[in-house]
Amino acid sequence: MNERKIDGDLEATRRLLERLNRLYSTLSHINRTIVRAESPNDIFAAACRIAVEEGSFGFAMIGLVEPQEQRLVAVAAAGVAPDLKWLPLYDNNHGDATAVANPVCQGRPCIINDIRSDPRAAKTRPMLDDAGVRALASFPLMLEKTVVGILAVGVGEADYFGDPEVHLLEEVADDISFAMDVLRRDEKRLAGEAKMHYLAFYDARTGLPGRALFEERLAAACERRKGHTVTVLVINLRRYHGILQVLGQEAGTAIARAVTTRIEAALPTAVVARIGESEFALALDDGDELQMVEETAWRVHGTIAEGIVVEGQEVFVDPFIGIALHPQDGNAAEVLKAALIAAGKPPLDSGNCCRFFVAEMDRGSRKRLDLDTALRRAVTRQEFELYYQPQVDLTSGRVVGAEALLRWQRPNHGLVMPSEFIPMLEETGLICSVGEWALFEACRTCRQWQDAGLPPITMAVNLSAHQFHETDIRDLVRRALDASGLEPHWLELEVTESVVLLNAETIIRVMRDLNALGVSQALDDFGTGYSSLSYLQRLPVKRIKIDRSFVSNITSSPNDAAIVRAVIGMAHSLGLSVVAEGVETEGQLGFLRGLCCEQMQGYYFSPALAADDFAALLRDGRCVPIQTETASRERVLLLVDDEPNILSSLRRMLRQTDIRVLATTNPLEGFELLASNPVGVVICDQRMPEMTGTEFLRRVKDLYPATVRIVLSGYTDLNSVIDAVNRGAIYKFLTKPWQDDTMLASLEDAFRLHEIERENKDLSQQLHTLMAAIDTGGSTAFPQA
Repeated sequence: MNERKIDGDLEATRRLLERLNRLYSTLSHINRTIVRAESPNDIFAAACRIAVEEGSFGFAMIGLVEPQEQRLVAVAAAGVAPDLKWLPLYDNNHGDATAVANPVCQGRPCIINDIRSDPRAAKTRPMLDDAGVRALASFPLMLEKTVVGILAVGVGEADYFGDPEVHLLEEVADDISFAMDVLRRDEKRLAGEAKMHYLAFYDARTGLPGRALFEERLAAACERRKGHTVTVLVINLRRYHGILQVLGQEAGTAIARAVTTRIEAALPTAVVARIGESEFALALDDGDELQMVEETAWRVHGTIAEGIVVEGQEVFVDPFIGIALHPQDGNAAEVLKAALIAAGKPPLDSGNCCRFFVAEMDRGSRKRLDLDTALRRAVTRQEFELYYQPQVDLTSGRVVGAEALLRWQRPNHGLVMPSEFIPMLEETGLICSVGEWALFEACRTCRQWQDAGLPPITMAVNLSAHQFHETDIRDLVRRALDASGLEPHWLELEVTESVVLLNAETIIRVMRDLNALGVSQALDDFGTGYSSLSYLQRLPVKRIKIDRSFVSNITSSPNDAAIVRAVIGMAHSLGLSVVAEGVETEGQLGFLRGLCCEQMQGYYFSPALAADDFAALLRDGRCVPIQTETASRERVLLLVDDEPNILSSLRRMLRQTDIRVLATTNPLEGFELLASNPVGVVICDQRMPEMTGTEFLRRVKDLYPATVRIVLSGYTDLNSVIDAVNRGAIYKFLTKPWQDDTMLASLEDAFRLHEIERENKDLSQQLHTLMAAIDTGGSTAFPQA
């Protein structure tokens, strides 16, 4: 008996869920129809049809009141509808309202769960029986607080209408009433205004509720579910705006409708809304367990994350979901805000598609809001200023350019780091007005320096993606040059790879127009973006700038050094010059010089300076010392040993030779010395705290293959030695203590080997130059011995 009862309960629950799913689908489809409808009749016909097709009702009918005739006239019907073309509002014999017309008279729903036993159905029972109707529900349609009609639905099953069904059908009737109120109120004169009023509650592209309506329904759900959890999910489509920048605004409609369809398919019973252009919200009232909530979020993410085909192009919107819970995270208004905060900024850890709200997020958002407010004041109060970082020519050592860098002295806070406020300027769109001011100010300052008799230099100014998409860059540059009187060839505009990627064809066309004007361009932060190298040969840039992240370890990391070497080689093969950013040590400077990098900027020479300080630097003629040819031909030996007495002994032994000795107890300092000096031979101790001698020399081989490398050690780790020799990292292995004659002879052989290698390289270069001249039809002569 108990088992049969349990089976019966389960079956009843299953049927109830199926019924509610159908009703939710009905509500959703009717809402979308309402958005697109142009007249009340369109709404009435579609609502009846959807109720039958999606809600599985036996019939659906909408009737409107004719006040003078005191009757209800059917204006739309679907299914096996009873013959109700018109119906008196009252029973002429008793003055009672008929079952179908009851909502007109009383202004509230009429629910009859058994036609055969309910006396209210007596007048219409024959017609309802002929149509196979066993249960009937009718709801008032309101216009300006007056009942003007009814929505009636019937089913062939008694006891069909419970509280959940009645609640959902009331929402359907309310939505139809709302649409009637919008579309029929002074149709000719107020049509446009009424449509706008309606769109304040619904999203025109998807038919989903908008934010205001979602907040109302969320508040109702929280009130209805007191003592239980209501879950709010906010889906942030992170790549939505980037896709629109590439495919155009029209793609937004296709993406929004595809996402809507997928959400409704994944969660048919959820309250779904579009609360922002790239944000959707869902309210769930069956998520008391956090694990179930997270599983639901993962399921929704999985269906949205799949590719969406727009205009024949597959795109991926990269959704991220913020989760907040009522009442744990606040009341109805607060819980939506909490979910928005959780979805707003993706976490640092990769692999997560969702996260729950925590209080710390709100504090961070308040800080961002405070910063946003302060930035808007800074724009109006002109709190920004420009600093200028020198760009130095590595051949002459002179300052040949300056990069204008934005700085913000925030009142009562001091200097704010650019990494904190520039992204905020980009997000808010303020970067356009600030960027325009920066361009005008940089041009004015550059011309002011020239008028003061200082050496003319190139002024480099950064442009953002927002400026390209929201501003006529060509007109902006012309106005800045005209206002300052600066000649175009003294201005250089810096763009990043990511800017070019957004709309390559348009931006390349703008850059070429600027070139025709005489303004040059540079590709900034090269290597950190995502643009194809195929674009590089099409970009009309004069030079590229290597990002500081590649420069910081070039003296000690073979991988970083290989990247920089490859970038410089590629740029030179394309006829471009190279500027290295973030140069902070003499070693980095020497390494870049060895690769024939044309220019550098960084703290090694100077940080960014205020305009007056930069002018003083130009006036003083400050330079970077240049490397002479004589210095590059001398014999230079590097000694690396953690024992100072060993270094002292070797120095004394070599005092009478022509060898210039560099010595250090630290391998990392050794890399710096190698980068800034023309070292020919390296002697390294095997056992050192930071790294072994063979490891140090392996890196030296990768960084400076022309050097001759020797290990000097009192210990013999045979396996390490054999491995180093096999890899070509070691020329000789000498032991401590050493014989001076043997050491001197070994050094003589090593330097001679290095010099032969250098001479062979010089001859190869001369031969290459000769062959190139012959190929081009020119003439040349061999150098005299």
